[in-house]
Amino acid sequence: MELRLLNQNKLKITLTSEDMAILDITYEEIDEYPDDIGTRRVLGEILAQAKTRTGFDAGKDKLYVHIQPDKSGGCSMILTKEEEFHTYYKKESLVYEKRYGTKIYTGIKKKRVLYMFDTSEILLEVCNQLNRLGYGGKSDIFADENKYYLYLEENRGLSLDFISEYGVMINNQFFLFYLDEHTKKILSPDAVKIFSEVFK
Repeated sequence: MELRLLNQNKLKITLTSEDMAILDITYEEIDEYPDDIGTRRVLGEILAQAKTRTGFDAGKDKLYVHIQPDKSGGCSMILTKEEEFHTYYKKESLVYEKRYGTKIYTGIKKKRVLYMFDTSEILLEVCNQLNRLGYGGKSDIFADENKYYLYLEENRGLSLDFISEYGVMINNQFFLFYLDEHTKKILSPDAVKIFSEVFK
């Protein structure tokens, strides 16, 4: 992993395919799912190394992130602190830019929701119903010693309200840190389909 400080507010990160394998992440995960727990963990690790090695400290600043894949399977990112930009679309934590030719489009975050279940049997019933309804979004399943958690990307045109009949919707965004630290990710990123098909 190469970390190059361009100025006090801008950092270039170059990841080889080997770096990404070690970090257990792909370009698609960084580009399409910036708010995923795993993506946030990896970016946090990179920023911690950047602070130590280059002095780049994001602190509480929002970051503007330009990311591009390379032909070898790696990618490069340029992180710029918010203060250098005046007009752009803001996400909750990171602002992503996709470049297609000479045009620039701003990525729009897909909303995700988190549900907690008492047993794997209840979780399976929910996954079976989602499968029958044609759910096609990204989904992750986590578990700790007592509960199971389903982290879903909202599907346009498909209501997820019925899930509240089986489990509890968790609205606390800080609970994601609990999942990252105290649970085990069982399936990802197509957990609903896989769990339903394997245990039907």
